[in-house]
Amino acid sequence: MLKLFGQEKNQFFTKEYLFITGAMLCGFFISADYSIIRPVSNSLFITKYGTQFFPYVWVISIPLNLFLVGIYNKYLPKLGCLKTYLIVASSIVAINYSCALFIKQLSFLVFFLYIWKEIYIMLMFQQLWSIIHSKVSLKRAKYLYGIFLGAGGVGSLLGSLLPGFFAVKMGSESLLYMTLPLYLCLTAAFILTLKQSNQGFSLQPEEKKGAKDALLHGIKLIINSRILAFIALSVLFMQLSATLIDYQFSTYLEQTVMGKDLRTQYIGRVLGIGLAISVCMQFFGTYFLIQMMGIKRLHIGFPILLGSMSVFSFLFPGFAITTLVFIILKACDFSLFTIIKETLYIPLSSDEKFRAKAFIDVFLYRFAKVFASLIILSLQVILTNYLLPVLNSISICVFIIWIAIAIYLFKKIATSELKDKNA
Repeated sequence: MLKLFGQEKNQFFTKEYLFITGAMLCGFFISADYSIIRPVSNSLFITKYGTQFFPYVWVISIPLNLFLVGIYNKYLPKLGCLKTYLIVASSIVAINYSCALFIKQLSFLVFFLYIWKEIYIMLMFQQLWSIIHSKVSLKRAKYLYGIFLGAGGVGSLLGSLLPGFFAVKMGSESLLYMTLPLYLCLTAAFILTLKQSNQGFSLQPEEKKGAKDALLHGIKLIINSRILAFIALSVLFMQLSATLIDYQFSTYLEQTVMGKDLRTQYIGRVLGIGLAISVCMQFFGTYFLIQMMGIKRLHIGFPILLGSMSVFSFLFPGFAITTLVFIILKACDFSLFTIIKETLYIPLSSDEKFRAKAFIDVFLYRFAKVFASLIILSLQVILTNYLLPVLNSISICVFIIWIAIAIYLFKKIATSELKDKNA
């Protein structure tokens, strides 16, 4: 991939170099911040409420997700990308600092921080990737997307070192103060990327009267596009299985590792290992897989890989095996799945890249967690000792359904493209 990039770089103009650099830096700083905040919020939540309350917080998060996606889709055409970004980024810094200052006195902030961090990371990446999709061609995306994600992976890896090695010394809450310096750097990189994108981002569809109408517009775009429908289903299946595996990992973590800061440290180190694998995949492995197998085959092969890991976890249950499966899933999610998913957006319209993508990347991610939460909560009433094996079995079933739908939809898309060529 580096050789190909070396050949292609002679065709880039100065603006394109600056755009690529800016996009890489954006991914770096967004990911670095999240790798610090996630272990902190997870550890604080487990310490305060316990693993059994995870499904409840996932369910409660859905109204807030709906509200924010509706607001985002409504005001993006009016405010433009830069103003929208500045509002979101300022809110992130203000809320994270408020939590750092008052979370010990106001314990409900633990609950809110856990929900908030999952929403704002999606909004930040949604804005960045919408700009990237509007600038990068499909030919260049096959290697540039890996580089963009690789830069984010390096940021995640470096960010995870703070909770992984300093949580016990500094205290989990103190790590939240890293948001401001990281987001100041991110803002400079985002402005550079936006300036070099040559994209006005004035969406053509009519202005919507309310957040509800803007949200419904995004849903209609998905219903009317097979590609968007497939992306939406892939996200649902991926996050459903990831949530079930995440719950199993958190349950074992609560039972095995005692102490708030020790849990933060363990989560940071586990994520660090996964991110190291992810970075290697982003810079090297994913490109070669795309070249050898193609996007469509990878969309089928990916759930086959994860399904095999779930079978392995079912046959050999335990904290060590669950941690291994958790690491592999996160590594593949941050690299292979993200690249092959994002590539599908390239031929779509700006309206689909912004509004439909916002609905998928923010709302559907959370909706999948809610659905998984309902499964867990219903099984908690019936099962006790057999809960984790049953959840593993459900994960295997999810992957089987995902594979079947991927094969079916790609056949439909191929048939539709053939008819359009013959018409």
